[in-house]
Amino acid sequence: MPPWFFPSGFWKDLATTIWRNMTRLVSFSFFLRKPILAESTQQLDGDGDTRTEPQPNIIPNENKSFVFALIIGIDKAHQFATLRGAVNDATAFYKFLLGGREQCGLGVPKSNILFLKDEDATRDKILAAFESHLLKNPRISDRGDASMILFFAGHGTRVHAPKNLMSQDEIIEGICPVDERTSPGGKYVHTIPDYVLVHILRDLCEKKGQNITVIFDSCHSGGMGRDVGQTRAANSDSSAVPPDLDSHLWMDKEPPTDARLWSISATTHVWLAACSANESAREILFGEPSQQQLVRGRFTKSLIENLRKVDLENTTYMELMDRLPAWSGQTPICGGDRRNRLLFDKKYPPTGRSAVSLTAEDCDIAHERTWRVSMGVPAGVVPGTEFNVLNGDNHTVCTLVAQTVKTGETIVVLKDGASHDVVIPENARAVVSDWKNNEMIMRVYVPEAFPYMAALFPTKHLHLQHAFVQATSREDAQIALRVPEDDHDSIIVERFTSTIFECEPEAHFPLSPLKAASQLPAVLSSIAHFNFFLERRHGSAPLNGISLEVYRLMGNFPTRQPDRRVGKNGNLVTDNQALFKSEHGPKYGIIIRNASSYDLFPYLFAFDATNYTIVCLYSPHSTRDPPLKSVNGEVTIGMGGQRALDFTLPKGLTRSSAFLKLFVATKAIDIDWIQQEISPFHEEFQGRPRLAMGREVLQDTWDAFTVTLTLTA
Repeated sequence: MPPWFFPSGFWKDLATTIWRNMTRLVSFSFFLRKPILAESTQQLDGDGDTRTEPQPNIIPNENKSFVFALIIGIDKAHQFATLRGAVNDATAFYKFLLGGREQCGLGVPKSNILFLKDEDATRDKILAAFESHLLKNPRISDRGDASMILFFAGHGTRVHAPKNLMSQDEIIEGICPVDERTSPGGKYVHTIPDYVLVHILRDLCEKKGQNITVIFDSCHSGGMGRDVGQTRAANSDSSAVPPDLDSHLWMDKEPPTDARLWSISATTHVWLAACSANESAREILFGEPSQQQLVRGRFTKSLIENLRKVDLENTTYMELMDRLPAWSGQTPICGGDRRNRLLFDKKYPPTGRSAVSLTAEDCDIAHERTWRVSMGVPAGVVPGTEFNVLNGDNHTVCTLVAQTVKTGETIVVLKDGASHDVVIPENARAVVSDWKNNEMIMRVYVPEAFPYMAALFPTKHLHLQHAFVQATSREDAQIALRVPEDDHDSIIVERFTSTIFECEPEAHFPLSPLKAASQLPAVLSSIAHFNFFLERRHGSAPLNGISLEVYRLMGNFPTRQPDRRVGKNGNLVTDNQALFKSEHGPKYGIIIRNASSYDLFPYLFAFDATNYTIVCLYSPHSTRDPPLKSVNGEVTIGMGGQRALDFTLPKGLTRSSAFLKLFVATKAIDIDWIQQEISPFHEEFQGRPRLAMGREVLQDTWDAFTVTLTLTA
């Protein structure tokens, strides 16, 4: 992960959550590498779908001259079945980028787009184009605001993994250049593996900035080809990928944070894929027989249609993908840590990161109007939880109340007294205004002479209602605050909740007296959020048979695997705790095991007790296929070409702790919003994470687990 993604602190690179409260302390850091690429060529013409899309009320993002795109479309790969719609898709996306406001496009200058198709899209030319047009383009400011887009339509493939590569299904995913499986000059041309793409994307992120979007319309792009019509998937007849393929990209460098292009928590890019793992990206013939017909990938066609319809200024990647249909055997998916940010932008929605987009339920005159939000019981929602609905100008339209709370979603209705004729705009969002959940209220003790008493109490000074209240005594409190007598530019937080108290009972944070009054309410709300989810567990119906294991790794990227010589057959966790010695060099990985009778969706987060940050380590790619299978199923993190963990203490500390929190559920849930990427004490902290809307789910089984990790000098 890029260094700026994580706040300072021992556990800054750790995040672990599975839908069964599993908290375990772990600290690690990630490093990124820079690729070396060749010369590039440009091809800017092509034919595609020119039919006019419906004209929406859209306000394109400003400064589209700061958008740069590399577009690749391959129909005529030398050794694969010929496609008919990949170049059409690439051309259609090219025209969407070029189109001005009156055409509902982005208005990107032609010079900012590099288009490779068919014979121009060889392996060498693709890698060279990435370097010349994006990585080393002098017109893209280093670490600036430019939006960079990589679009690929063509065959994807899955080939045998390098020897000893420990991936979940022992295969490598990749995209097929036009010359794959050929041998010019006697040199075999391999696929471009996902971990190679991750290396060059990581380098682009480090050099040019985090505003990177990857769009792939190919099979195996969700787990990266194309059938109803034809599939964009190559048969697995390619030669095995050798471990040293493209190793010059990471020679003498630290490996990337995660070698999986389609990691749900990827920090280098946001990705949009045509289908989930084990599904097919299909291209079919569109149009009436009496009119012009054109073969298109149904993902790209639907994606562009919706890009032309939505308000780009107020639509996130996830909201865009929610508009796309889920076809039989093809479910478009979206991932990346910043998938809840605005399209092609570095910003979160104007309404703030704690906003939820609303979707109205179908109803008739005889029934009450209802909406859905994709947060439920595990998130702390209870019947009566209130949401303020905000329009695009951040003005409150009305208040909604939770009526039916399920595992992964909540049905909300208008609050009593609200006009039933109220008009809620299509792009309106909702924020929790009152949780109505006593378990989420943090009790805070402060001494009588505490200088910021008026800023914290009474609650009329709070922007978020009921996040914390004043405790009558230390014994009744979950935290206590005090200002050191010898340092008025800081604050001490004493922690009394059981999980943190055992390892980090007290923490010292900087706090400017000039900003304390305005900053402290938001800080305490975020601490309450941290404590609530760290302690969260099912309680009444726990799942059995779920375990979280941590291993020291041996070998080098991309062939790392557990070192069975240490711990209990390699596992360093005993009684939900792991103790590490701070040292540079060793890497660590995690295995989540499932001995239960349920197929599960796991969500792993790292809770850093030193700075109150929460970071997601793992979240499933698909919302349909549970990755953690029943009866001895497992999910690996940090193995082979995945993100490896590194445990080192910050300078000046001799001991530090963090927690791995694992949530598991039998149905997919939207839980990524609990993240706090920036410490609430940091000057750039802007509040709680954004929520997203989800589709309907039934009441399901869930649980959570915790493992504590402690690092010593």
